Amino acid sequence: MVHIATKAISRKAGQSAVASAAYRAGDVLDDAKYGKTHDYSKKSGVMSSDIVLPFSLKALGVSVDRETLWNTAEAAETRSDSRVAREWLINLPYELDEYDRHQLAINFAQKLCDDMDVIADVCIHRPVMKLPFDPNVPPSSKYLREGEENPDPRNFHAHILVTTRAPTIGPNKTLAFDPKLKTPFEWSNKKRKAHDLPSSMQEIKRVREMWVDTANKVLAEYHLPLMDARSYKDQGLDQQPTIKMGVEATAMERRGITTEKGNTNRAIKARNKLVADNHIKQEADNERRIKQYRDGLAWATEKNARLPGSIGGTKQRADFAKQLSGSSEPHITYCTEQNNRTAIRVDDTKRCVEDAKSGIAWAAKRCENLPKRCDDTKQRINGTAQANNKLTQRIDDTKQAIEGITEAIGKSNIEINKATERSARPAPNPFDDAARRARAARLDRQQRQVDRDTRANRHKDERIFEYAERMKLHLAMRLIQRHHNSMAISWAQGETIEDAPDKFDKRQVAILSEFAKRLGIEDKDKALGFRDHLQQVGKRFDYTLVENNKSIIKLLRDPKAERERYLALIKHFEDFRDDIDQKRATFKTSIINKLGGSAGDVGRLTRDVVSSFNYTEWLTDYIDNDNHPAEARKCAKEHLADTLDKTCQQFKFAFRDMSSLPTTQRKAYSETLKAALETFTEQYDGKLSESQHRALQDGLESYQHQVSRTNAPSRGFSP
Repeated sequence: MVHIATKAISRKAGQSAVASAAYRAGDVLDDAKYGKTHDYSKKSGVMSSDIVLPFSLKALGVSVDRETLWNTAEAAETRSDSRVAREWLINLPYELDEYDRHQLAINFAQKLCDDMDVIADVCIHRPVMKLPFDPNVPPSSKYLREGEENPDPRNFHAHILVTTRAPTIGPNKTLAFDPKLKTPFEWSNKKRKAHDLPSSMQEIKRVREMWVDTANKVLAEYHLPLMDARSYKDQGLDQQPTIKMGVEATAMERRGITTEKGNTNRAIKARNKLVADNHIKQEADNERRIKQYRDGLAWATEKNARLPGSIGGTKQRADFAKQLSGSSEPHITYCTEQNNRTAIRVDDTKRCVEDAKSGIAWAAKRCENLPKRCDDTKQRINGTAQANNKLTQRIDDTKQAIEGITEAIGKSNIEINKATERSARPAPNPFDDAARRARAARLDRQQRQVDRDTRANRHKDERIFEYAERMKLHLAMRLIQRHHNSMAISWAQGETIEDAPDKFDKRQVAILSEFAKRLGIEDKDKALGFRDHLQQVGKRFDYTLVENNKSIIKLLRDPKAERERYLALIKHFEDFRDDIDQKRATFKTSIINKLGGSAGDVGRLTRDVVSSFNYTEWLTDYIDNDNHPAEARKCAKEHLADTLDKTCQQFKFAFRDMSSLPTTQRKAYSETLKAALETFTEQYDGKLSESQHRALQDGLESYQHQVSRTNAPSRGFSP
C-alpha cells in the first residue's frame, strides 16, 4: 500500500514544534519559548526515534539532540503564524521485519535531508492493540470499550518531522537556522514559479515517487509485491479510492458508531471488491482460453510433427496386414475343405432323420393292431393253461420213463467218456476269410478315429497359437503407444475419464512407463521400423513375463476395470483421511482460546503445527495395519510425506512472521511453537530430508534475529 502524506506544524493552528516532537517520540522535552515541559514518556506504540542529519553536517562532525533541535527551530521563527516544522507520514510495509522497516525509514529520511537540506526527526510507531472487552474490569485504556475494535495490526508507520529552514553552523559547531531563508519547499507557488521551480503539488508527487523507489528496492530484495505510485486511473485499474476518514470518524467507527464517511468508504470498498472479483473471474477465463489455445496449438504442432512418422507407420501396418493375409491362405483352404465335409455330414444327418421318421410311422401303425393282438394272446394263454394240464399228466408219465432211462445212461457214461477222449475237437482255421475281414474293418475304424482326433487337435493348437501371437502384438502395441492420444486420455484437449473410460489415465501411464523402463523396452527404435520393433517387443511377452506381471497385463487389456479396482481399494483411505481431517479441524478450533486468540496467519500456522502430531500418528497407525489394502497404505505413505514437508514449511513461516503479532499474543504463540519444534525434531529427526531440516533452521534463525533486534536499545539522537 502506498501512503505518504505531509502537513505543516503551524503556530497559527496553535501547534509547537517541541510539543509535536515530544508526542511523536514519546519523550520528555522542555519548551523554552512557552516555558512548558511536554511529558509523553508514557505513550505506547513508539518503536524507535532517531535524529537524521544531512551529510553536509555529518561531514563536519555536528551532533544535536531532540530538545536542542526543536527549541532552536522555534527560536528561528518570529511570526505568530509561522510554520515551525513539517511532518511526512509514511506507511511502512508490514511484510518486512522490525529491523528492515527501521532501516527503510532512516534511508528515506536521509534522502529527504540531503534533497531539501533539512534535519529530520524519525519516529516509528506500531499499532497499539488493546485487550478484549471485559465487563468485569473497570474502564481502562488497556481494554477495549464495549463495541470498540482494535486498529489494523499491519499499520506500522513512521512520522518524519523536518525543519522548515536550512541548518547553518554557528560558533563552536553549534546548530543555527537562517531566520531570513525558508527551504524552497515552503515557498509559495508564485515564488517557486519565479525561480523556475515546479508547483508544490508536483513537488509532493516527486517526493512520493522517491519514497516508492526507496521502498521497492527493499521489497525486491525479499521478492515481495512492489508499490506503485501511480493513481488507479493511471494504472488502468477500475478502482475508486476511499476518502480520508480523519481521527474523529475513525475513533467513532472503532467504537461501533456508524459515520457518513464510514458508510461512503464501505460502499466504495464493496464496489471495488465487486469489480475486483469480476476482473479476477475474467482473468481466469482469459487464462483458461489462452491455455486451451496454446495446448491446442501445441497438440496440432505435435500432430504435424508426427504426421510423417504416422504415415510411415500406417504403411508398415498395411504391409504387415498383407503379410498376415498371405499367411492365412492355407488356413482358408483348410476351412473350405472342412465346410465341404460339413455339408456331406449334414446330408447324412438328413437321411438318418428321414429313416427315423419312417421307423416312427411303422411303429405307430404296428401299435394300431396292438389291442386285437392282446385279445388273441389272452385266448392263447387260456388254451395254453389247458395244454399245461395235459402236459402235467404227460410229465408224470415221462418221469417214470426217465427213471428207467437214467439207469441205462449211468451204465453208458463210461463208454461216452472214453469216446470223448478219443474224439478231439477240431481247431479253428486261422485263414477264415470272414474273421480276417472283421479284424481289418475294426482296425481301419480305429485308425480313422485317431486321424480325425489328431487333425482336430492340431487345428485347435494352431488357432490357439495364432490367438496368442496376435494377443502378444496387441499388448506390445498398447505398451509402446501408451502416450499416444488413441491410448491415453488427452487432458490438454479437455478430455476426462468419463469421456474416455477405456484409455489410460496419468497414473496408469506412469505404471506402464516404469514397467517398460524396468524391462528396457523403448517406445521407438530408430534402427528398426515400427513392425519389426513391434514384433521384437511382442516376443518379450512370454509365459514367464505374463505369469510374473499379471497386474500389468490386466491393465494393458482393460484400463477401465483396473481403474475401478484401484479406486475401490483407495476409497478406504479417502474415507479415513476425511475422518481425521475433521478431527484435526475440531482440535484446532478448541485451542484458539487457550493460545489467546486466533492471531491471523501466524496463529493458523501454529495451530496446524500443534495438530500435526496426532494427525501423523493416525497416518502411521493406518500404514502399519496389514489388514488395509496395499494400495490404500501406499496412498497413506505419500500423504504422510506431504504432511511432514508441509509442517516444516509451516514452522518456518510461523517463526518468520512472529514479530507481526501483538506483544500480548506473541509470547504464548512463540512458546507453543518452540515446544512443538522440540518435540517434532525429537520425533522425526531421522526421517526428515536435508531441505526440511533447512526450512526448520531458517525459521528458527529468523525468529532469533527478530528477538535480538527487539531487545536492542533505541537511540534518541545520532552522533
